[in-house]
Amino acid sequence: MPWNELQAWQRGRLAAFLTDLAKRSPFYARRLDGVPVAQAGSPDDWAAVPFTTKDDLRAAQQAATTDAFLGDLQGVDSADIMQVVASSGTTGIPVFFGLTETDRQAWSDSVANMFFTAGIRRDSVVALTTGMPLVAGGMPYADAVRRIGATLVWGGGQTTARMATIMQKLRVDTLIGTASFATFFAGRCEEVLGVPADRLSVRTVIAGGEPGMGEEAIRERVRSGWGADRISEVMGLCDVMPGMWAECPEGGGMHFTAGRNIFVELIDPGTGAPVPWEPDAHGEAVYTTFTRQATAVVRFRSRDHLKVVGTACPCGRTSPLIRCVGRTDDMLIYKAMNVFPSAIRDVVLDAFATEIAGPLRLRKAHADQVRFDEAMPLEVELPKGRSAASADDLAERIQTAVLERLRVRVAVEFLQHGAIPIGEYKNALTYVG
Repeated sequence: MPWNELQAWQRGRLAAFLTDLAKRSPFYARRLDGVPVAQAGSPDDWAAVPFTTKDDLRAAQQAATTDAFLGDLQGVDSADIMQVVASSGTTGIPVFFGLTETDRQAWSDSVANMFFTAGIRRDSVVALTTGMPLVAGGMPYADAVRRIGATLVWGGGQTTARMATIMQKLRVDTLIGTASFATFFAGRCEEVLGVPADRLSVRTVIAGGEPGMGEEAIRERVRSGWGADRISEVMGLCDVMPGMWAECPEGGGMHFTAGRNIFVELIDPGTGAPVPWEPDAHGEAVYTTFTRQATAVVRFRSRDHLKVVGTACPCGRTSPLIRCVGRTDDMLIYKAMNVFPSAIRDVVLDAFATEIAGPLRLRKAHADQVRFDEAMPLEVELPKGRSAASADDLAERIQTAVLERLRVRVAVEFLQHGAIPIGEYKNALTYVG
C-alpha cells in the first residue's frame, strides 16, 4: 500500500481506538477528557490529542493495585495479561508493559516482518545474543524468529567464549545483536576460538538497540570482521513495538515495517508541529499503538531523532527510508552547541577506524551532567600492542577532526585494548566517572 494510503487507512481507525481506550484505561480517560476523539482521524483534530512521554508512563504505573498491577495505563483485566515486557531502563527507571494473547500475536507478526525485511528466512540459523528475556530484544525477538520458522539459537546470557563456541558448533549464519556488540564481538571470537570470525558461518548481521549501524565505517568493520554478505540495521521500542524499522537488501535506510499495528508521525521536537515525510526531513518519531489492548500508548514521544533519507526504494516497499541520528536523552551541550554522542563516535570511526580498536566513550563528572564548559573527556581504546605514548599525534588529529566537523572540543584519553566493556544488550554512549 502506498505510504499516503497506509496512513489514511490508519487514521480511519484512530477515532474508534481512542473512544474505546478512554473507557478501558483510567490514564487515557483523564488525558482524553475534552478531546474530540470522535473526529480524531482528521489531522487537525488529531493535533489536539496530547503527547505521552516516558515520564507520563512511569507516573501512571505508580497507581498500581492488585487488580491493575500495571497501574492506570492498564486497559484490560489482569487475568487477560499473559506476558509482561520491560523497557531496558537505560535512560531511567524501567516501565513495564502487558500483552494479551492478541497483543502478543501482533507483536510476533510485526517483529517477524522486521526480521524478514532484514534478511531472516525459514532456513536461517539465528543467534540471538540478548541475555535478558524480559526486555524487547529478548522474548519478543525470540518469538518473531520462531514465527518466521527459522532455527533459533538463543545464546545470550552465556560467557563470550561459550557464545562463540555455540555459534561455531551450530554453524549459525545470522547474528542478532546491538550495533556495538555486533561490531566488537568478532574480535572476541578470534581470541576465544583461535580462528577469525570470518571463518565462521555468519553471513547476515542484524543490529539495533542503539544508533550506529547506518554509518559506513561501522558497517565496514562489521562486514570485514564477520565476512558478512548482508548488514541490516533494525529499530524498535519496547514502549511501542520491539521491531518497527528494518533495512531491506538495498541497504539504503530503514523501512517502517509495523504499519498494521502502529501509526507513526514525524514532528518538530521543539514545537510539536508535524514534519512531512520528505527526503532530508529531520524530526522526532511519535507512535500510537492503535491495536494494542493491554497497555496502549497514544502519541508517544520516542525521543528518537530521524532523518528521512528517501521515499522510494528499488525493493518495492513504499514507506520512507530513515536513519536514526540520536536520542534527545543522549543530547549533550558543549558551551552553546548541542551534540549527540553518536555524532562524535561517527566522526572518529569515519576518519580513524583503522588506527583505533573501536570502542570509545565519553566520561561524565556525574550522572546528570549534560553541559560541558571544558573539552569533553573522550576515552578511546587503542589496538593491541600500541601504547598511549606512541599515540600523541593521533589524539591531536582526532580532536581536530571533531572540532572541525562538529564545532565541539574533546580531550582524547587513550585506554588499552579491552578496557571498555561491551555489553550484549544496549551500551550507553556516556558514563559516570
